[in-house]
Amino acid sequence: MSAPWEDPRVSAGLGRQLAMRRRMLEAGARPVGWKVGFGAPAALELMNITAPLLGFMTDRTMLEPGSRVDTTSWDRGIVEFEVAVYLGTDLGPGASPDAARAAVAAVGPAIELANIDLPIDPSGVEQIVAGDIFHEAVLLGPPATDRAGLDIAGITARILIDGQQRAVTTELEAITGSYPWIVNTVADTLSANGERLRTGDVIITGSVVPPIPVTEGSEFTFALDPFDPISVRVR
Repeated sequence: MSAPWEDPRVSAGLGRQLAMRRRMLEAGARPVGWKVGFGAPAALELMNITAPLLGFMTDRTMLEPGSRVDTTSWDRGIVEFEVAVYLGTDLGPGASPDAARAAVAAVGPAIELANIDLPIDPSGVEQIVAGDIFHEAVLLGPPATDRAGLDIAGITARILIDGQQRAVTTELEAITGSYPWIVNTVADTLSANGERLRTGDVIITGSVVPPIPVTEGSEFTFALDPFDPISVRVR
């Protein structure tokens, strides 16, 4: 079986995406880390892929918790509620799950905003990857170093919309896939494309609940207990 990044659609899209990232960094953007998308089992099947798709983040799309975002011009905005993992050491290709865990120095909450402006089907994989997987903005809550090693034991995720609880789960990896697998997928994909997963990089690992359309409320809160809640406002 070929590696996920050898899929011609993924390879072509990543080449374009990473070239865009290099141009942004040359223009002064600061690298923040990476994101994955379409990692849920149903999404893998829908897109005919074998691993999550890779995107990138820079400081140009980072927002402070509590920020307000104008989504009125977006095609189809969604909010995703994710666990962010913070790398404490470089991680190369072919690492074991234990090595992936050991490379993580902290975890914390994240909210991502995405604008679905392309059809979601297998024929669109190249364009979706090239466009950074619909990424528009990310908010990161304070990370906890006492969760180093990808310790997610006892964490409960609650999603509130306009103050009302919409969803709750303790199965954080149920629709994302395992976090060590995600970390290794990012490391392997980067290595195969001339990049490297580095100390200080942040990976947002996919939504712990199905994404929620921005049209369903004006304030979206992610309470990743025992972390402090983070929120974003939209209009």
